[in-house]
Amino acid sequence: MARIEEKIADIADPALRQIIGEEVAKLKKHTRFGLVFEEHQPEVVPIYGRRIKRGERVAKKTGNLSEIWRVVSVKDGVAVCEQEKGGKTLAETRELFPTQQLVVIRSMGETIYPSLTPVDSVTNGDPAAPHHVLIEADNYHALQLLLFPYAGKVDCIYIDPPYNTGARDWKYNNDYVDKNDQWQHSKWLTFMVKRLRLAKRLLNPSTGVLIVTIDDCEFHHLRCLLTDIFPGYNVFNIVIEHNKRGRQGEEFAKTHEYALIVCPEVPGAIGEEPTDTVIGGETRNLRRTGNNSLRSDRPNQFYPIWVNPETLQIVRTGEPLPLTEQRSDVPADGLVPIWPIDRQGVERNWYYGPARLMTEYQSGKSFVRKQSYGIHIYYTLKEKMSKRYKTVWSKPTLDASTYGSELLNKIFGSGAQFSYPKSLYAVRDCIATACLHRKNALVLDFFAGSGTTLNAINLLNAADGGQRQCILVTNNEVSEEENRTLTVQGFQPGQDQWEQHGICRSVTWRRSKFTILGKRDDGTPLPGDYLTGKQVVRDKPRTIRQLGFAEGRNLPLAQRKQVAALLPGVTQSGIDNGPWFLDDDVAVSVLWDVRQAPAWLEALSEADHVNDLCVVTTESRSFTALKAQIVETLGPQEVAEDEKRPLADGFAANLEYFRLDFLDPQEIQMGRQFAAVLPILWMMAGACGPRPMAPDAHAPWLLPDGCAFVVLMQETRFKEFVRHVESRSDLTHVFIVTNSQDTVYKLRHEWPELRVVQLYKDYLENFRINLSEKPAQ
Repeated sequence: MARIEEKIADIADPALRQIIGEEVAKLKKHTRFGLVFEEHQPEVVPIYGRRIKRGERVAKKTGNLSEIWRVVSVKDGVAVCEQEKGGKTLAETRELFPTQQLVVIRSMGETIYPSLTPVDSVTNGDPAAPHHVLIEADNYHALQLLLFPYAGKVDCIYIDPPYNTGARDWKYNNDYVDKNDQWQHSKWLTFMVKRLRLAKRLLNPSTGVLIVTIDDCEFHHLRCLLTDIFPGYNVFNIVIEHNKRGRQGEEFAKTHEYALIVCPEVPGAIGEEPTDTVIGGETRNLRRTGNNSLRSDRPNQFYPIWVNPETLQIVRTGEPLPLTEQRSDVPADGLVPIWPIDRQGVERNWYYGPARLMTEYQSGKSFVRKQSYGIHIYYTLKEKMSKRYKTVWSKPTLDASTYGSELLNKIFGSGAQFSYPKSLYAVRDCIATACLHRKNALVLDFFAGSGTTLNAINLLNAADGGQRQCILVTNNEVSEEENRTLTVQGFQPGQDQWEQHGICRSVTWRRSKFTILGKRDDGTPLPGDYLTGKQVVRDKPRTIRQLGFAEGRNLPLAQRKQVAALLPGVTQSGIDNGPWFLDDDVAVSVLWDVRQAPAWLEALSEADHVNDLCVVTTESRSFTALKAQIVETLGPQEVAEDEKRPLADGFAANLEYFRLDFLDPQEIQMGRQFAAVLPILWMMAGACGPRPMAPDAHAPWLLPDGCAFVVLMQETRFKEFVRHVESRSDLTHVFIVTNSQDTVYKLRHEWPELRVVQLYKDYLENFRINLSEKPAQ
């Protein structure tokens, strides 16, 4: 466009120049640059279980959801419908359908009034602790719901969306998208952009982190999309080697996928990776080198440090020298001024400012050295047990087969019906980048799949005593194969016989329940161990072997080398005619001459790295006696290894399982749906304490024990209610059923530390206003 505008300026005719300039300005205003894709018609979602009634938009359960009908009337189980096209119903298309063949549908962006219907729960931890939540729903509607209790409060969102490889593993408008679909990529981008815009509004704007895993198929498109939705954020690409064997069938065997980590440009958004050893402690010259090291880069860190040349003590620091002044202008004052000047005479700057330097010097972390090329100031690097995360991850625990598919088989006891589960430890490590240093983090996964994210959060909490809270969202789709089988058997979506095979009920919920309890429904303990990610030192017995085929001292050198070739890590070049073999870099030692055993044992006393000892002798009695001496002299070897945690131990955690349903706003306004809205209020107050049941319809209030909220349902009992609130120190939220704005404002003024919410006005307005994935301007 810049080139075109330059040429427009060269047009001699003023009128023509103005006309073309105006038209180009219009193009610039309306034309999108960067990632361009065709946004498709709004997605529609079936709402199984909702009553077919007049005015509802419906589709055939076995048909295409994009073929929409409007219900004109319902009588005796038969619905009279007219087809809807372009937002209008066509009377000439009127048809009759049995209501059991129809399903109510909702379009993305349409105003909804969601509720949460309890399905099941599992309790295995402190009831007062934050509960995890599983929501069975289309994730777009779930995100809309979550904006009410959690807008701006989520610390980390981890998602593993469909990779869009053309493998028919996801749907758009209830139809599988495969590689033959010419709109494959634009449908996927339309699908993702709607959800990511809502997700951004859920993240804490200051420190919230989004993590998305993806492969090469949509990596570049997704990265462009993320930079568009999150301007000003950092986007890091992490390469994860999740399949060392490689995916076959292409020119290259692919071994990797990506994690895109999106975070604000603020310190602390991403933590550091723990290490097993102390890092730091070494000393460095206080004078900066490299980028931003010149005097002009940091003028306030160019100042003299006054040193006593006899005692090498720092006496004081001078003021930063303005760029307009020369060093010769500063008097010596009887002391030696040390400046940040390198050997080439280039003026640099100090690593610390004057005040920080004196603080470090007084604590012994900075000091003076006199060297052949002058007096220099040094500082000590901070010691720590962590390091920055790298952008390429490759370690055995990331393997998706061993720690994904095989782990699922351990949990379920047979072949789990779920394709390509992530390695538990790959998910844990991704989330740890944002949450290891936040032990009370709120984590959301709205592509929950097999439930690996909750498993990873529970593992993190068990390792460090954290109380991180996880919200899982997934639909209850059945696989394409199960769809065909159930259809042949005469079942339809919405029926229990169908829904029990859906991913949420058959995989996500069962895995979450089994791993929390440490056992399956039949009481069978889960086999195997988790790796906690922590290193522990254990005593490991050394291997002591008799090689009794010959007397070692009689073996010629050539035969000794043949024996060495059979031992791990031993090279033939290291073998000689000596009485034993011992190498600082090899964990195997060989005694050729048992008569030299005392001297060999003395040499081994300083070789703790040796864990495999071989004695070449035919004398069994001598070997038995020597083995006892070895055990007594050397003892077991101390080795560091991953700490393990039995799956059967389960986790101290609680989980509530809900299904997202939809409400009639008039019934909400009339107070008839309090029970349906109550779980959302409980979540808004932190999902702490046992989830309360709705009280009697005539109850004046709800004061649930152990929960951080109360509800006033009869405004006439206001004064008594206030006494109840003021007697509690554990409250964070107060909900009031009232039409009086004055009452709400008054309470918000009196209780500034509490969040006062007006029912049902705040609820209804939230979903009326927030129907778009973009926030109102």
